Amino acid sequence: MQNLPDKPSVAVVGTLTRDTTLYADGSRSENLGGTHYSLLTLAHLFGGRARILPVANVGADAYDDVLAALDVRGIDPSLLRRVPHPNNHVYLTYKDREEREEILKGLVPPVGFEHLAAAADADWIIVNLTSGRDVELETLEALRRGGVRTLQLDVHSLTLGFAEGGRRVLEKPQSWQRWIACADWVQMNETEARLLGDDEPLDDFALRLLGLGARGVLITLGSQGCLGVWQGRVRHSRRLPAAQTPQRAYPTGCGDVFGASFAYAMLEGAGAEAALRFANAAAGAKACREPYGELRRLRTLVAHELETLVPQKTRLRRR
Repeated sequence: MQNLPDKPSVAVVGTLTRDTTLYADGSRSENLGGTHYSLLTLAHLFGGRARILPVANVGADAYDDVLAALDVRGIDPSLLRRVPHPNNHVYLTYKDREEREEILKGLVPPVGFEHLAAAADADWIIVNLTSGRDVELETLEALRRGGVRTLQLDVHSLTLGFAEGGRRVLEKPQSWQRWIACADWVQMNETEARLLGDDEPLDDFALRLLGLGARGVLITLGSQGCLGVWQGRVRHSRRLPAAQTPQRAYPTGCGDVFGASFAYAMLEGAGAEAALRFANAAAGAKACREPYGELRRLRTLVAHELETLVPQKTRLRRR
C-alpha cells in the first residue's frame, strides 16, 4: 500500500447485535456482538490513531447500550442511525468447539445508499455481513461504481437463509459472484467457502475468486488456521496453522477479529503475508477469551507479532 495516511479512516459496515451464547460445556454468555468485535479490535489496535466509523442501523431498544459499548477512543459513532425496529438479537448454541446453531430475533433494515455513501472516502471499508441483510447488493455495487479506496468483504451471514422461528440455515445466494466482484479483499470461513464453491478444493476456489476481480481471498479454517491467496506481482498462496488451540475455545467473533486485524496491519504498511500472519495471531488470542471486552488487551496479547510483522516505521510514528 502506497502513501499510507498518518491517521487512517476505517468504515465498518454491518449490524451490531446482542448475542446470547450457550457453549457446549453448558456455560452461557450475554454480550454485544456483530460488528462490535471488528470495531473494538480496530480501536484497541490503533489506540486512537485512526478514525473508525461504524455504519449501521441500530434498533431503538439497543441504541443506548451500543453507544456505551463503543465509547472508545477512535470510534466515531456519527454514522449510527437509531431506527424504531427491534435490534438484531442472535442466539448461538454450540454443539462442539466450532459447530453451532443460530437463531435471529429482530432485524433492522439494511443501510441505504446515502447512509453508506457518507463513508465512501474512508481509507478502508470493511463490509461485514453479520446478518446477511446489512446492505443490499445494488447499494454496494453503486458504492463501488462511485469509487472507493479499498473494500474488504466478509461474506459471513450472506450464506444464511431463514427457517421457522428465525433459525438460520445454510443457503447459497444466487448472486454471490456479484458480491465478490465488489471487493478488493474477500473473507469467508471454510463452511461458507465450501458452500459457494460446491466443495471445490479451497485453493482452487480461492483462485477462481481472483478471477472475479478480488485482489485477495482470506479463508478462516477454525482450529486448522487459515488460507490466504492473493495477487501481487506474482500469485501467492499461504496456509497457516492456528496460532492457538485452547482446550476451552471461544470462537464467536474470531473471524471478525481476524478481518479487522488484517485491515489494521495492511493500513500500517504490512505486506499481505505479514498481515495474514498477524490476523491469524489476533484471532488465536480472541479464541482464548470471552467476552469482547477482553479485546482491550489485544495489543499486549499480540505484542510479539506487532514487533515482528508490523513495519517499524509505524511504531516510530507513534512516539
